[in-house]
Amino acid sequence: MLRALLLIFSVCISTAAAAASAAPVSRDDPEQADLGSKRVSTAAGAAVVVTANPLASEAALAVLKAGGHAVDALVTAQAVLAVVEPQSSGLGGGGFLLHWDASQQVLEVFDGRETAPQRSRPDDLLKPSGEPLSWREATSRLDAIGIPGTVALLWDAHQRDGRLPWATLLEPAIGLARDGFRPSPRLLRAVRLAQRIGVAHSPAFQALYLPGGQPPQPDRLFRNPALARTLQDLARDGGSSFYRGALAQRILGELIELQSQEPGFRGWSQADLASYAVVHRAPLCNAFQRLQLCTVPPPSSGGLAVLQTLALLDALRGLTAETELNTWQQLATAQAWADADRLYWVHDPIDAAIPTEPLLAPAYIQERATTIQGSASASPFPGLPPGIAHYPYALPQQGQEQGTTQVSIVDVAGNLASYTASVETVFGSRHLLAGMVMNNQLTDFSFQPTLQGKPIANRRLPGRRPSSSMAPMMVFRNGEPILALGSPGGRTIPHVLSRVLLASLIWNETPERAVAMPLLSKRGATLVVEKDPPLPWPVPVEQLKTADQPIRFQRLGSGTALLQNIDGRWYGAADPRREGTALALPRASQP
Repeated sequence: MLRALLLIFSVCISTAAAAASAAPVSRDDPEQADLGSKRVSTAAGAAVVVTANPLASEAALAVLKAGGHAVDALVTAQAVLAVVEPQSSGLGGGGFLLHWDASQQVLEVFDGRETAPQRSRPDDLLKPSGEPLSWREATSRLDAIGIPGTVALLWDAHQRDGRLPWATLLEPAIGLARDGFRPSPRLLRAVRLAQRIGVAHSPAFQALYLPGGQPPQPDRLFRNPALARTLQDLARDGGSSFYRGALAQRILGELIELQSQEPGFRGWSQADLASYAVVHRAPLCNAFQRLQLCTVPPPSSGGLAVLQTLALLDALRGLTAETELNTWQQLATAQAWADADRLYWVHDPIDAAIPTEPLLAPAYIQERATTIQGSASASPFPGLPPGIAHYPYALPQQGQEQGTTQVSIVDVAGNLASYTASVETVFGSRHLLAGMVMNNQLTDFSFQPTLQGKPIANRRLPGRRPSSSMAPMMVFRNGEPILALGSPGGRTIPHVLSRVLLASLIWNETPERAVAMPLLSKRGATLVVEKDPPLPWPVPVEQLKTADQPIRFQRLGSGTALLQNIDGRWYGAADPRREGTALALPRASQP
């Protein structure tokens, strides 16, 4: 039954995807939406899946219809996304999973963030002069590639909670990689952007995505035989073969071949792959308006920023109507001050505890709100939470995560998966190993390990996981989940999600409107305001411009995947800024 369903969807949807029109992109926002459509994909039922691509959503829904667990559907969705949305996520990247076990009433975090290889050095992304490499140059360096965690996360979660055979779950992705699919407008835009970025592409990347210097043809089937082989190996040998065994040897062998391009690259060892492990962490939760908001903890900083933003907004009396200009100004202010804390304090917790609870303590939040109100034009700075007497680190530089995806799934038993994954920049490092796009997540470390004699918290060290903005989330009322969501968007992820949560929880907007309403993002002194949002601005947003706060209108490429439980029924909505699709399994058709 599963194979029959997948055959039907592969024919229908690839034809529809080819009909869509492409839209221009910018270097600042390579993940922006196709301007030809502002339709929000929605669905409602007993089980719902929302992903960034219709092929992934169809495949995941087929898994649920076959009796699969939310984790089973997630494995299939991510495997398909690795084929059809390789610019954003894939087997060569990493991510975070927030999983709700409905029968055990347990919320757990799977940390599949990439790690720095053991031969890494803090100065790997510095020039011989000691100056940092340009960000663009650094993204394509082999030194930027972290040990991938995606396969380990999916395998670990499936071993714990999966119901259907692992090999069965990879069949849709194998078929698409082997037999081909028509590339979507967004994929083709991403290829052209990677071409414009320049810098070095690996020969394998060039041959697959830019043969003869040209992107794939939209009306021809696109195949990735090397990735099909990798998926077949994983299906036969299990997820552990990525880290130990023949597939691991092939990955290491192809990496060695690339080293001739970068004589200074020290490479990975077998131990780097073999020692990789998913970390199971306790979720980070905070009370808000008689609800419990939960997310992933460090090394992700994005969830902490969302929790702080909403807490600050409450303290600043900014939880007002969307038609009030002050609401949006206070939201931007709260975003900026939350960013100041997360960018300073968050790092891999293996080295030292991170004061997440003190940073969310009501007294600390009120102190920060008082500081903001006392000097409206003051530049945001990190605070000293309770119990900490001095600043132990130097101030860091901001990084970017621009190639990211979000999957949100609920199955018929009420199990939930909110999963954010990334390869970092568009197409990651633009290097391929075994057909897989390799991440450049190690550029999320600070390039400079120290400043003015002080260490930077998020500095590059062997075996460490860089800080991230990814923030899969769930919201609970009286112990039961009512929302599951997440978004791509790089450094703006917390800004996107705080606005979506504001719309859902305070403004009582429908899921469809919550994901489509306008966005803003405070970046330094500049307020970035969404240009041509799917829904019009409810306020004269240009009036937020001041002498201290210039405004830049720009299209923003979020991709929120939202699930909401309304009166016992799950509703899904996919952000119209991408090619996302929400699909549901009606209760009447359950097996």
